[in-house]
Amino acid sequence: MEDKIGRNDPCPCGSGKKYKKCCLISLQSKETQQHIFPKFRFEPGSYGDIGSFAPSISCLKQTEPDVWDYHFVLVKSQVTFHEEGDASYAAEKDLELAFNHKKQVGSDYIVAEYLKAEGYLSVSDFNIVKS
Repeated sequence: MEDKIGRNDPCPCGSGKKYKKCCLISLQSKETQQHIFPKFRFEPGSYGDIGSFAPSISCLKQTEPDVWDYHFVLVKSQVTFHEEGDASYAAEKDLELAFNHKKQVGSDYIVAEYLKAEGYLSVSDFNIVKS
């Protein structure tokens, strides 16, 4: 049977302090830092195929340190470009403008409202091809 260290017991590191005032604090701090999820990031891109690309914005959710999974994808389907890079550039500019509105208003909600007003819609059943 293992001996449990009590909060008021001497710290096993040998500092002479109580466990709660020594190593327990740093252990709790590390646990808190490891469980700060989810975080989100947005990436502009394009959605479509040869000759018909629409601006798109991917929202990625951090599921583990250094691991990002697709959370949702928005597409501005009423606007298409012949070149993939042009669609990505348009999405980048729209995303930049949406976050500029956020700076003015101070709300995450305004980003979603701005992109919705610009014609971005959520898509489902999309395929992400990883190269």
